[in-house]
Amino acid sequence: MTRTTAAGGNTPGRRAPAPQLEVVAALFVDFGVDRGPEEEQRPPRARYECVPCNYRSHVVTGAAAVAAFVETAADAHRAVCPSRQETHL
Repeated sequence: MTRTTAAGGNTPGRRAPAPQLEVVAALFVDFGVDRGPEEEQRPPRARYECVPCNYRSHVVTGAAAVAAFVETAADAHRAVCPSRQETHL
């Protein structure tokens, strides 16, 4: 998730500067490895981080759990984030 901030004024005859993007949250997803019964196996896993309040979720593992977590993690955290009024869109 990113947030756009103003990058200065607009000067006639010059192109407006590109808006600055700032990362405010991240969703990390590892899709895992499944190479058969005799090879390396690692289940899918995911976690969510909020930069402004330094929140870091627990790691969720398993295909069904990761799918459900990805759908709800950002909205669930935004509902309780102490920095929401100042930094979240």
